[in-house]
Amino acid sequence: MSSVPLAALRRALTSPRAPRLAATLLLASLVAGCAGGAQPTSGGSGAGGGTGGDSPKAAGAPQSPLLPSAFFADGGERFSAWRCTPSQNLVTTTPDAKRLRLWTALGSTELQRAVAADGDRYVLGGVAFERHGRDARVESDNGQLVCALASERATTTRQAHPQSIFYASGNEPGWNVSLDRQTTTLTLVSDYGQAIDTFRYRVASVKNGSDARMVLVSDSGRQPLEMDLRAGACFDDMSGQPWPVKVTLRYGRHDWHGCGQGVEAKR
Repeated sequence: MSSVPLAALRRALTSPRAPRLAATLLLASLVAGCAGGAQPTSGGSGAGGGTGGDSPKAAGAPQSPLLPSAFFADGGERFSAWRCTPSQNLVTTTPDAKRLRLWTALGSTELQRAVAADGDRYVLGGVAFERHGRDARVESDNGQLVCALASERATTTRQAHPQSIFYASGNEPGWNVSLDRQTTTLTLVSDYGQAIDTFRYRVASVKNGSDARMVLVSDSGRQPLEMDLRAGACFDDMSGQPWPVKVTLRYGRHDWHGCGQGVEAKR
């Protein structure tokens, strides 16, 4: 694991830009740890099938790529959005009683439950996330974020999208995209549901770990398409609902932004 040096955090806390800089460094140290630890996943409950690399596939196995684990709730029932001071926005979910998954603007990480007198406390190295109802704190030896619960939403599962391994959506104009869980095809619904297009795609690049990223490209449609997926706290720009993946969709001359999530079999 890597972390921001203590001296850097101390300097941040005493600088003229102390509040914003300290929060940035604090959360950067949190998500920088275990960068090589998270591997591609099928979504815990069986979201995906094949691989994005050169690994052999079993006969009859799904051809869709495995997605980074940072794209999934891993069994968590809901995503929670936190608004923090100094200015930070966080997303969390609890896959089980022992773990907390946390997304910041920089990426994701997973903390382990620790013994606490009251509330729910999770730790990773020198960083702790402690929740008391609708309030929470993110702490280190050099500062803290004070957070309030802003909104929650149920995680997306196959009950809503039975054929998908990944689902994303955005606004103005309203659009959504689904990756098929059996094949390397995606379906784009755009213009507020007025246009539906299906594309065959390939994985242009994939990066695992805390700052996971995957880029998909297609030239099978009327215009070139590129879909850029990055692990990180994302919020619907109309409803404010939380998601774990930032999505940029480039289709022809269009450049759309939204949020997404790996689709799991069940919570």
